[in-house]
Amino acid sequence: MNEFSRRVFSGGLLSAPALAVAQDRPNPLRPAPTELPPWKPSADAGDPFEFPGAPSLRTRWVVPGPPRKYFTEWLPALFERTLEIASWSGENSRLRWIFTGPCGGITVEVGGGKALLTVRYYDSPGVSKVPPLQPRPGRHPEGQWEESSIEYRGELKAITVMADHKLMVRVLLNGKESLTTNAAMDLNRHQLAFSGDGAARGKLLPARVETSAVQIDDAVRFQEILGWGGTTTPPAFAELSAAGKREWWRLLAEYNLLLHREYPAGAMLNPQMTNWDKPEDASPHYYGDNFPNCETSDFEYMKRVRRLGGKVIFEFWELPPWARAKDAAGKLTEAPELDAYVKAMVRYCQVLREKSGQAPEVVGIQNEVTQSADNWHRMSLALRRGLDAAGFAATRIHMHNAATSAAGETAIKAFRQDPAVWKTIDYAASNLYDYQSSFRDPDAFDARLKALREAGGDKPFFAVELCVNSGDFQTRAFRVAFAMGQLYHKVLTQLDACGVMYCWTLLNVAQPSYGWTRTLFVPDAEHGMKPVASSHQLRVFGAYTRRVRSGMSRIQAASTNPNVLATAFRGARGERTVILLNRSTVAQKVAWKWPGTKFLYLETSSAQWENSVEPAPPTGEVLVPPGSIVTLTNVELGRAPASLLTA
Repeated sequence: MNEFSRRVFSGGLLSAPALAVAQDRPNPLRPAPTELPPWKPSADAGDPFEFPGAPSLRTRWVVPGPPRKYFTEWLPALFERTLEIASWSGENSRLRWIFTGPCGGITVEVGGGKALLTVRYYDSPGVSKVPPLQPRPGRHPEGQWEESSIEYRGELKAITVMADHKLMVRVLLNGKESLTTNAAMDLNRHQLAFSGDGAARGKLLPARVETSAVQIDDAVRFQEILGWGGTTTPPAFAELSAAGKREWWRLLAEYNLLLHREYPAGAMLNPQMTNWDKPEDASPHYYGDNFPNCETSDFEYMKRVRRLGGKVIFEFWELPPWARAKDAAGKLTEAPELDAYVKAMVRYCQVLREKSGQAPEVVGIQNEVTQSADNWHRMSLALRRGLDAAGFAATRIHMHNAATSAAGETAIKAFRQDPAVWKTIDYAASNLYDYQSSFRDPDAFDARLKALREAGGDKPFFAVELCVNSGDFQTRAFRVAFAMGQLYHKVLTQLDACGVMYCWTLLNVAQPSYGWTRTLFVPDAEHGMKPVASSHQLRVFGAYTRRVRSGMSRIQAASTNPNVLATAFRGARGERTVILLNRSTVAQKVAWKWPGTKFLYLETSSAQWENSVEPAPPTGEVLVPPGSIVTLTNVELGRAPASLLTA
């Protein structure tokens, strides 16, 4: 038995003697071989391969292993590619289709009536010790992560590999899905290897292109956009160099991240409320072995945000101990001591106005901490009275934002029990961390969004805090960021969200994986402490934020293809933007119809392009590669004032 067959039957877990016994024993659990359907050959020319090829003239430094065919293309984030086999001979011949990416890769191996799919990582020496232990390459770190296999019957004429928007990799044999794996990694190159006692000849079929259409209707209007943003932590901002801070203002304006959400002193706030901006009281929060990053304020920072046209959103998470009630036994509870709670909220508004010139535009009831309906009612009514009495009638209130959509729906229903309470609330709100459970099937989350929207009624919705915080997806892969892109579309079109904020805009992290998905930027300690994109999350979020300004309204955009997600916006002064997200595995030639519209710019966000800008096509048609987001717009990018760039 060759090594391939040994791995197929053993899974790399049986010793040689145990394997011999297992082979002789009937296995009632082994699934029946997959029957391959017939395959109709393609008339397309394709990229041919033939093994064995011409022998190499080199005698030193040759690539070890079987001969290979290298395909020159760079794969998009989502793709489907098909190898068509014209002829194949040799009982022991094996064909390996190898896909590689920046962190790992997959290999599809076929031959002898068996097919094997393996997933491996090679981005750290640490993976060389990840079980299952087996012989590893000697010249680079690599660890096998997963392996699956099937037997098949029939003549194998075509192999298709698909990386889709559900963070899956699928293998089809003669068009029949045969092997799958949960693989969120990016794959961008591929090659073919052949070994055995025969020959093989065939071709890689050309990538397909489909046609779609998007019809935009100005007359059907939805929500007006408040803006985009997140939390810039003062300790992270303080780490930036002078040049880094100037770069920060440029980036903040360009990416239009002008909603600054405060995560102020909570448990550490003293009863005198004099340490809002005391750096020593910053908290490390809960991010692994990282350093203090939150629960403090920088009022000068907010003053400068306002010079960009920004807004401040403030709320507590953990209330100060002196603003929390005690139970009958004298034990501290999560419930508020109402007068102290309102006093603290109002005092923050006063200090911000004193130090930056203006109170927060929006305050929240409390982040994520669940209170009883009665407590929420008392907090809402008392907060509105306290703000009005202190001269902050213009400051709006968003309701408690729960961690998940289900908890958010429950909270909205609790707030709505009393019409007087609901009247004090300007924005319904929720975080949506449960969306990550739908990464493998994003449309399954639509029912949750529908329930949330129905619960909120006509109240404007504020998506206060979005990001990826699951260890299963804490990776810098573009495909994970693209999964979040689908959420942005859904939040805008199904929740009619007027504001969307990423959890963190700038975070100081010691363990880089926390930066990959929790924040958009990190200080770059290797390049003069300047802010840099921590992963692909920025470019995907930026596809929506950069060209949709505060005050623009979403309008109807109807797509003929459920995998082309279209979002359109129009401003009062003729600003027009349409965002096209292609989550299919093939390129889409999209014909758009928006009467009276002429775009100036085409912006692309993909695994290869970070919000690249070029002139818009002169016709009403645009090619959107698979796994990419194309923005057509006449809106200029935001610019920071010169005084901020020279300070």
